[in-house]
Amino acid sequence: MIDVQEQPRMPSLGELVTRANLYEPHTQELLRQLSLEGREAVALATGTMVQYYGDEVTAVREAEEAAVLRAMPPGYAIEQLNGLNVGCGDRSVHSTLLGIDAHRGTWSMGGGAASFTSLAHLRGWAGDLPFKPSSMDFIVALHVLEHEPDPVATMLHWLDVVKPGGGVGIVVPDWRYTWDARTDRHPWSHRWNPTPDLLRSLHARHWSAVATLEHIGTIPYKLSFDVVLRKHGPFAAFDARSLERRPTGYELHCRNAFVQEEAA
Repeated sequence: MIDVQEQPRMPSLGELVTRANLYEPHTQELLRQLSLEGREAVALATGTMVQYYGDEVTAVREAEEAAVLRAMPPGYAIEQLNGLNVGCGDRSVHSTLLGIDAHRGTWSMGGGAASFTSLAHLRGWAGDLPFKPSSMDFIVALHVLEHEPDPVATMLHWLDVVKPGGGVGIVVPDWRYTWDARTDRHPWSHRWNPTPDLLRSLHARHWSAVATLEHIGTIPYKLSFDVVLRKHGPFAAFDARSLERRPTGYELHCRNAFVQEEAA
């Protein structure tokens, strides 16, 4: 009888790539040999953060920013509009947007995390913006809503702040290609697990009475997905020419409405 030696067992994908060894040099070398689509498939199969390299990182960021800008009311140049970038971090998206964030200047989460410089013009909370209802034309928020403990209420707040016909454009991570927020213990980390199906459900149950779901899941990368909600109603942009229809100083004087010192 021929003695056939038992072949060594090949390690499984889950043994080759795990959350514990993802950033070790041998794992990164293995992943770099795969295509972008292959790395996304590995992330889904192993429950690890999908890895993008080189120009792919720029491409992902550009795709996210282009997607959220579709929240702009159609028919207008961005320079004609008042847009708000909530939780802007180090991503301006466009120079005309007003950036608001909890941090300003250089900031780090600590624990060895990389630092970045926040571009915020104003400091504030995403769920409590310092703007009156129907005052902004559109809002964008990149990787912000997943940090909110009550995303339903925060989105309703944003929809309240934008004008009728205005939009809210967001990008959130697909947790299946990033990580499970149920394991997060850091106070600045994720607080729920977004997926496109969940966002469709949240819209149907909580936001559809206020806004139309105009776009969802159009980014060609698995890390994140976009959502654009359009608030019901016709849009009216700010019109500086309306100043010409306001009463002049002469007209105010004739109406006895001119503000002046009272006679002694």
